Amino acid sequence: MGTLVTVGVNTLAFYVISKLVPGFKIKDEKTALIMALAFSFLMFVGTLLVAPFLIIVTVLLSIISVVPIIGPLLAGSGILVTTFIVSFGLTAIMLIAIDKMLEDFEMSSKQVALVASFLLAVLNVVIRGFLGV
Repeated sequence: MGTLVTVGVNTLAFYVISKLVPGFKIKDEKTALIMALAFSFLMFVGTLLVAPFLIIVTVLLSIISVVPIIGPLLAGSGILVTTFIVSFGLTAIMLIAIDKMLEDFEMSSKQVALVASFLLAVLNVVIRGFLGV
């Protein structure tokens, strides 16, 4: 059930982003659904590949957190910020990959991918918050 919600939310998010961001062009709603399916699959694979890196960074941040001045700063936000940056980067990379794979989807530049990546994250949070998922 969670996968269907994720695909549905991503489909809606891609469609909304195509209306908001110049240079992010989707042919139609069917293309948004295909993008959401491809994006969900690629993010699953990408997350599996990046998980060991996140574990290493988490352990390193935990070790560094005992330093008196740096520790309190890292304890509250270090892991969250690291996870956000990795997720943001993965999303941008996946959007660029999907752009290369689908003919009905086009991004005019890498900057558009970064803006779309940020908006995708925000829309996912808002839509999931509204749905209570």
